[in-house]
Amino acid sequence: MVSRSKPLKLFAAIVFTIASCQLLAKDATAQGREATPTLESTRVVKESQGQTASSSDLPMAPQVVKYYQQDSRFNYRIALLNLVLEKTAAKYGLAKLEPLAQVVSQSRGLVMLQDNQIDVVFLATTKQREQRFLPVKIPIMRGILGLRLLLIHRDNIERFAAVANSATNSFGQFKQLEAGFVFHWADLAILESNHIPVQKQPNYENLFAMLNAKRFDYFPRGVNEAWRELAEHSKAFPDLVIDKHIALQYEYPVYFFVNNNNGALAKRIEEGLHMALADGSFNRLFLKHHKAQIKQAQLPQRKLFYLDNPTLPAGTPAIDKSWWLQ
Repeated sequence: MVSRSKPLKLFAAIVFTIASCQLLAKDATAQGREATPTLESTRVVKESQGQTASSSDLPMAPQVVKYYQQDSRFNYRIALLNLVLEKTAAKYGLAKLEPLAQVVSQSRGLVMLQDNQIDVVFLATTKQREQRFLPVKIPIMRGILGLRLLLIHRDNIERFAAVANSATNSFGQFKQLEAGFVFHWADLAILESNHIPVQKQPNYENLFAMLNAKRFDYFPRGVNEAWRELAEHSKAFPDLVIDKHIALQYEYPVYFFVNNNNGALAKRIEEGLHMALADGSFNRLFLKHHKAQIKQAQLPQRKLFYLDNPTLPAGTPAIDKSWWLQ
């Protein structure tokens, strides 16, 4: 009869050896985890020592930054945000902008920012917005949005010229004219506080058709907006023109805003803006997008009406426009 004791002993030895190897592997893995710092701990330690994280410390997947403002009015602001993210990639890792799939109103976009459904907006500052969101207090439009030209019907060209050329109470005469404006835009309060009559509408696009129908007298547009918008709507409304005689001016800083709890993104944007200011790329991008419109506006030849802005938070500094407003 053949004995089974030897095969059984051999089998038991094999099982014991496998189990021992598995235990040794688990111990080695645990020790490796304890000895290897996490990406976040590495970044924190390096920043505390004044170092910049190396490329091996940075996340492989790009940081996604979502926004809702997509139409052509925002091309420069989107380009500037891209520049900021590129400037800071060495420290914070790659990032990519991702527009919202659907078109939403400004009021809806702000609710989405508050609910962390998007990451950033680029809007004029107000007391209320600075309480509700976290602003990066570097004026990204360099003051150009507070210089307003007037989109009018061609039948009113002489009427506006007469107001500009009046020797007495020219601003008083101007305030007899009615503006058209979107009711949720921050500078509506500026117009109304300066006693300018305004017809308020919920939809930006509707204002061009209404002006064409002479439902109001003018639509104030930023120097950076007027000619592009006129070109976009000239086919549908060929009687709309830009008045050559009058401009409005008010302090109107535009900032990047993020959710109050997203200090990390605010810090990255602020650092990137300072870097772009220091190396000149900020100003070069601004002039690339706006130099032609500034020249076309011929602001020194216009009658300027200065408006107070009561919506600004206390202590908001005036924007230096001297380097481009020539």
